[in-house]
Amino acid sequence: MTISMDDKESNWEKDFSNLKDTIMQDGAIDNKTKKLLALASAVAVGCDECVSHHKKFASDAGLKDSEIEEAILVASLIRLGSGLRHVD
Repeated sequence: MTISMDDKESNWEKDFSNLKDTIMQDGAIDNKTKKLLALASAVAVGCDECVSHHKKFASDAGLKDSEIEEAILVASLIRLGSGLRHVD
C-alpha cells in the first residue's frame, strides 16, 4: 500500500483539528478566555497570520473589541519585555 504525501497531510490536518477542538472546549478555562490566550500567544510569538486568524475567532466568539485589544496589549508587553532583557 502506498500512502501519498497528500494522505499524510490530510491525516495530520485532521488530527491537529481534533486536538484543537478538544483543547478549546470549555474546561477549567472557558472557551472565550482560551480564544484570548491563543490570540495573545500569537502576538507574543510574532505570527502575523496567526494573529489575524485568532482575532477573527475571538470576535466571532463574541469578545468585545476592547477585550481583544487589551489581550494584544498584554501580549505586546510580554514580547517587548523579553527583548529588553538584552539591554545592558
